[in-house]
Amino acid sequence: MGKRSQIPIGGEKVENIIDEANRCLSCKVRPCSKACPLGNDIPSFIKQVKENNLEEAFKILTQTTVLGAICGRVCPHFKQCMGSCVRGIKSEPINIGNLETYIFDNALQKNYKIETTNKIE
Repeated sequence: MGKRSQIPIGGEKVENIIDEANRCLSCKVRPCSKACPLGNDIPSFIKQVKENNLEEAFKILTQTTVLGAICGRVCPHFKQCMGSCVRGIKSEPINIGNLETYIFDNALQKNYKIETTNKIE
């Protein structure tokens, strides 16, 4: 998975998640989002994590996926979003997959609801 270890979920302190998010450079070009096959708005959800607003980060992610807990674990991030992270040029890229996993695991634990406008009739 690379040099940076996976952030443990469950007992992990939110401060560690925020520290990882704070490494993000908030690039205007957004190469991470462009490399994401789902088109996740990565800079926007990371901005919310920086502000410790995990519920808003969850809402942003659920605009493009409801499987974030799975994608955070199985998506080949180093070939996609993390592989395009500008931070990764001179150091380790932002661990986007771990942030995504934490956001969804936290949402499950706190019973956040997915807002949807699509109704099945």
